Amino acid sequence: MNQLRSVQVLRAIAALAVVFFHLSPSSWTLGAAGVDLFFVISGFIMGTVGLGDSPGRFMSKRVIRIVPLYWAITLAMCVASQVPGLFSTFTFDLPRLITSLFFIPFQDPQGEIWPLVVVGWTLNYEMFFYLLFALGLWLRRPIIAPVLVICGLVAAGWIFQPAQTIPHFYTSQLLLEFALGLLLSRAVFFKNAALGSALVLAGFASLLSWGLASDTPDWRIIYWGLPALAIVAGFVAIERAGAFPGQALRPLEKLGDASYSLYLTHGIVLGIIGKFIGHESGFAVLAALVACITVAMLSYYLFERPVGQILRGLLFARPQQPGAPA
Repeated sequence: MNQLRSVQVLRAIAALAVVFFHLSPSSWTLGAAGVDLFFVISGFIMGTVGLGDSPGRFMSKRVIRIVPLYWAITLAMCVASQVPGLFSTFTFDLPRLITSLFFIPFQDPQGEIWPLVVVGWTLNYEMFFYLLFALGLWLRRPIIAPVLVICGLVAAGWIFQPAQTIPHFYTSQLLLEFALGLLLSRAVFFKNAALGSALVLAGFASLLSWGLASDTPDWRIIYWGLPALAIVAGFVAIERAGAFPGQALRPLEKLGDASYSLYLTHGIVLGIIGKFIGHESGFAVLAALVACITVAMLSYYLFERPVGQILRGLLFARPQQPGAPA
């Protein structure tokens, strides 16, 4: 499948929403819904482009995509924290470092289930979803198997209300957003720009109308998950109808390419910017946004993309055929 340009735009929107949320959580509460948008997109993409892979190849590709930058930032923060005054609230020990690097949920000293790089909590869900999808590939049921497992886990969480960290984390209703994305990937897509536009408008309107009520964890799937599903469905429907304004949204599409870098690096950038000019004034917000995007693009072009290309070349290089020129 060719890359869906609409999905890249949505990735940029989701990442920017999270940046604005961390700039001012009280003013940009709905920015946290960028995570829900990411989860639905992830399920949709896996169900669209991952079906032809073997379980091992699929997991290898996802590890190459996720791990190098995440590990680099985690280790860099650990090193930088040794500089007095640079990261005054960042501390780590070996157990927390290991659980962070290997996507194992744990409670930090404040009781939050966060890894050392705080936004990495979403990657713990991502890696778990990838494992479920790989299991589905192995069972030759890549859609229905992970959907059933996710529904079973969420049902168990609702019934038993586990208090232990790992059972509590992996029975969250957030997992349903991956399942929604998977099911969306199997929908017979209509090529109707008007209907797609209606879905997008309904999704954004729903997000705005729910407002602060979406802070209730038990109903996040309703307040933010279903609107995220409508937005993704609408964007893809518009593109498949041939009506997506690709040229006008080209900058967002390029930012979407770097959305993973933006997601992982923006917290560090905001922390540094905040030390010098704060986040209160309009100038400070603009400066922080420009800095976040600039660092993300540098991270993508200087680290994320070249390292990914090297690792893919090493792991997936085709063996040379006998008699082929050297």
